[in-house]
Amino acid sequence: MRLVGLNSLAVAESVLSGEIEAGLIVLPVAEAGLQVRPLFRDEVFYVSATRSPTRGPVTIEELTESKLVLYDAFAGWQDPTRRQVLERARLKGLKIDPAIEVEHVDTALGLAATGAVDTFVPQATTKAPGFPKNLRAVPFAEPLYDTIALIQREGAYLSPATRKMAQTAARTLLARVTPEQDVQRSLPS
Repeated sequence: MRLVGLNSLAVAESVLSGEIEAGLIVLPVAEAGLQVRPLFRDEVFYVSATRSPTRGPVTIEELTESKLVLYDAFAGWQDPTRRQVLERARLKGLKIDPAIEVEHVDTALGLAATGAVDTFVPQATTKAPGFPKNLRAVPFAEPLYDTIALIQREGAYLSPATRKMAQTAARTLLARVTPEQDVQRSLPS
């Protein structure tokens, strides 16, 4: 058994190549050759030590003017969450230019906790035990969601161990899902 922690883009490529049998990813990724089972969606929040939530939701214009630290530096703008944000900015003729790029979300949160930069993360991250207490999460004016999915190669059979791990992971994650996060109830058909 091999459990790897990579960006969704790399996980999808590893599943397609047969390096690993299945993976949990954030959509969107190129789905050709993959069997994709969306599990739930997780709202993405703007995170800051200095911005007051009383100012209301964050607009894409405000985001593009912010001094940002972004994680998943290796994947860069191929990261599914970043791609969604970049597309929103481009539709308004705006550009996102992060001040700092790091590989790990914990590093980005640590830097944001200093008050020097802001970032954006999924809600699950804001509820994690290690989330810095001085950071405040603010929704986007146009809500932004990560859709978490289980993938495997089309037509491939999972080994018994991988099948059991995938079932356990899906069951564990879905047990924590609120009704508004449920993909079956919350995504347009």
